[in-house]
Amino acid sequence: MCRLAGYRGPSVPLATLIYDPPHGLEHQSYKPREMISGSVSVDGTGIVWWVEGDSTPLRYVSERPPWSDANLPRLASRLGGCQQLAAVRSATPGTAFGPRAVLPFTHTGVAGALNGYLGRFREQTGPALVARLPAKLFAALDSGSDASVAFLTVMRHREQGSAEDSGDSLRRALREAVAEIFAVCSEAGAPASLTMLLAEADRILAVRAASGAPPNSLYVAQDAQRWPSALLIASEPLDDDTAWQAVPADHLVETSRMGWHMEPL
Repeated sequence: MCRLAGYRGPSVPLATLIYDPPHGLEHQSYKPREMISGSVSVDGTGIVWWVEGDSTPLRYVSERPPWSDANLPRLASRLGGCQQLAAVRSATPGTAFGPRAVLPFTHTGVAGALNGYLGRFREQTGPALVARLPAKLFAALDSGSDASVAFLTVMRHREQGSAEDSGDSLRRALREAVAEIFAVCSEAGAPASLTMLLAEADRILAVRAASGAPPNSLYVAQDAQRWPSALLIASEPLDDDTAWQAVPADHLVETSRMGWHMEPL
């Protein structure tokens, strides 16, 4: 399973989620505390970030783990952003490998990452979901991973939304995509685990859910000692601050300038 983390607050270096905390994503990649499946996340490192006033995200991905990337350790202390979404990848067996398969993915200003898997992905559930993508989104399918297909399924629901829900289109799309993926997997008799993070320039959405499998962990922290005036969400707490709160299963979390709130799926 992958390890994910998101940040929203005053602009900070990219090292904030990966290298700096005592249990940042670099540490989680080889010594996770709450990983359900697998033992390491060394199949790639990725980060997407926004600078203040720019709605277009920047993205850096590598197929290497954080400690062996030739460029990221030096860049991460020099580049920064007010909103970030980062991941270290543990590839689902049988799915694509390489930079194109490394999350977070981006599409039309949205970034997304998945900690989880879709059962029977290559044989049944993956082809069923890919067949529903319109040509524009199919063309954006850079890798054949379950994470990329899940992300583009959310984007399909977002683009199919009506003008009336423009303020909540991403939240609605996330809910609808989770329901659809679970339905496809249930029809195939396959489990699915969907702990997903989605980010736009002004907010982060997350969902912790599973069908026929235990859900992966997810935590939120606000105004922690290490990150005053900031909101964070992560697969595991990045340090031992008591500000971290566990997200219950089958819940959606939204962070924004106003703080964060949680609601059942």
